[in-house]
Amino acid sequence: MKNIVCPLSTERIDENIPRVIGFFVVILSILYVISGLWVIPTLLVVDFYVRAFGNGKYSLLAGIARVVNTSYLNNGRKTDKAPKVFAARLGLVFTVLILVLNLAGFQMVSNSLAILLIVFATLECVANFCVGCIVFSWFVKPYIR
Repeated sequence: MKNIVCPLSTERIDENIPRVIGFFVVILSILYVISGLWVIPTLLVVDFYVRAFGNGKYSLLAGIARVVNTSYLNNGRKTDKAPKVFAARLGLVFTVLILVLNLAGFQMVSNSLAILLIVFATLECVANFCVGCIVFSWFVKPYIR
């Protein structure tokens, strides 16, 4: 675990916001696994895309997380934004795959990926553990010069 490296940036965000977003991703993904409604991963695709490549202030989940953080959790601690953006890009890949597999009729595989997304989001939410940093260390950093 000492070799785990995360992407770095100068931007900082409140550390509770990604954890609250992770909670909402868990809830929405569980609802998807139970219902199979394609609308849920579509919402997640749009939200992950906005947070990964756009401006997070337009993200529905981030907006709700900011309200929850301001109302109940605000501890003032900041964290680096870059690992969270990288994790949002991974979440985008997962949710696009979940949606495409659902629409193609591969519900079992789609549900399996959704369950994996639930595990990753739960780790972020409960333990503040970013699986994206492990992915970055193993698959991206070795190819950066």
